[in-house]
Amino acid sequence: MSKPRLRTIFHLGLKELKALRYDLALLVLIVYGFTVMVYVPARNGLLELRNGTVAVVDEDRSQLSARLIDALRLPHFLPPVMLEGPWVDAALDDGRFSFVLDIPPRFQADILAGRQPALQLLVDATAMGHAGIGSHHIARIIEEEITAFVHRDGDLPPANASIRVLFNENRYDAWFLGVMMMINVINLLAIV
Repeated sequence: MSKPRLRTIFHLGLKELKALRYDLALLVLIVYGFTVMVYVPARNGLLELRNGTVAVVDEDRSQLSARLIDALRLPHFLPPVMLEGPWVDAALDDGRFSFVLDIPPRFQADILAGRQPALQLLVDATAMGHAGIGSHHIARIIEEEITAFVHRDGDLPPANASIRVLFNENRYDAWFLGVMMMINVINLLAIV
């Protein structure tokens, strides 16, 4: 690039910065965009499941059901609350619990007999993202616990998924959400 072109670009940039002094709305948008719009999503970790409220209706009261209940732990879930069947609808309607896991009678016996009994997971989907992430996480925990229980004598299942994360081992969303929001703000301001 020749020197006259660089000088022209430099002067055009200065002209835009001088014009920005008089545009209060754009200045407020820039300050708001690079502070609040970046900090709040990164601080709150919108994509993580933290302290999910879980209730359990344990109709089996077996060793396997105790393992399932014990596997729902912090930081993803608060300690599960035991609940009786008639109170489930009221508890979900009141918003006291986001998830209710119903373990049917003879669940452990059916698993050990090779049958595939169904667990029921009731989800309050008022917060859709939270509900989706939480129900997937509970399903994974249940699958892992049942597999570990059935193969407790040392036999390994035919396939074992092993997830390795090379960076951000705890997978904190705040670590990349701030950068993602910064890029979104830059795009928004470029369009404006």
